[in-house]
Amino acid sequence: MIAAGRVVGVRDGSDVALARRVAVQCAESLRMDETVTAKVALVATELATNLVKHAQGGSMLFASDESRPHALTLITIDKGRGFANLNAAMRDGYSTAGSPGTGLGAIQRASDRFDVYSVPDRGAAVLCTFENGSNVPAPPASGSPSRIVYGGVCIPKPGEDQPGDGWAAIPSRESVTIAVADGLGHGGAAADASHAALRVIRARPDADPERMFQDAHGALRATRGAALAVARIYASLGRIDFTGIGNIAGTITSDEGTRRTVSTPGIVGHEMRRVQTFSYPWTASSVLFLHSDGVSTNWNATQYPGLMQHDPALIAAVIFRDYCRGTDDATVVVAKAS
Repeated sequence: MIAAGRVVGVRDGSDVALARRVAVQCAESLRMDETVTAKVALVATELATNLVKHAQGGSMLFASDESRPHALTLITIDKGRGFANLNAAMRDGYSTAGSPGTGLGAIQRASDRFDVYSVPDRGAAVLCTFENGSNVPAPPASGSPSRIVYGGVCIPKPGEDQPGDGWAAIPSRESVTIAVADGLGHGGAAADASHAALRVIRARPDADPERMFQDAHGALRATRGAALAVARIYASLGRIDFTGIGNIAGTITSDEGTRRTVSTPGIVGHEMRRVQTFSYPWTASSVLFLHSDGVSTNWNATQYPGLMQHDPALIAAVIFRDYCRGTDDATVVVAKAS
């Protein structure tokens, strides 16, 4: 869902003002009307203030959704004490910091979509999405492949203005195709490579994986090249097909356990000797994770009780929070049954 993003560290009051300014800039860039922009500003202020008051700081992620170009998502992540009683924290008037206690309740009411995950003494993550009313898409038909929901975070290396990674999700009649690309290096040249790869995927999402990768290989010859992974979920068939070149990590968790996907060494656009597709089971409890090498592979879903029941973008943000290396672009994408 989230195609690209920006992150703002929030440690003190001056950062609260910065988070609000960035939120308003994002809303205006998406041409949101004044009413929605005011809600975005309110929520960004409340979220950032909560990070300072209750978590000793954290980060706010801003992102837009390429499939819904008039939507804006804000996610806060922190490693503070979390919510000791989340149900109580959602009620107006509840406060642990001597404030009026209207924060979480006001945030939920102002948001078109709201989700929160917290474990006491292990931090919290809060997600809010805003859309102009006339641009809210109709829900997908029941039983269609688009009942697979997906989301993610894509954050540039510290000091860079844009991520060299990118991702896309393309639903079709029979499947949903999820792709992650990691351009070599950082910055604009890396972004050019990842965007070129994703343009090929978007243009032919139902193509045979080998043909798709060969087309991407040709399209990337004039670029730095990229690592590329494509996962195609056939929910009705109980199968997911995975094709990867380079260091995009894939993991599929379910009630039956955890499987790591297999990628082939190489660089799309420069050195791609073999394209091989592997198939894995897909069940109603399956959750797919794809991430670039800016995120460590040492995480384990069992560390996060109840997390897999939440919004995919929120799940991705929690993994990003805990396992981002901080020295590279970082992308985490999650897909699961709705």
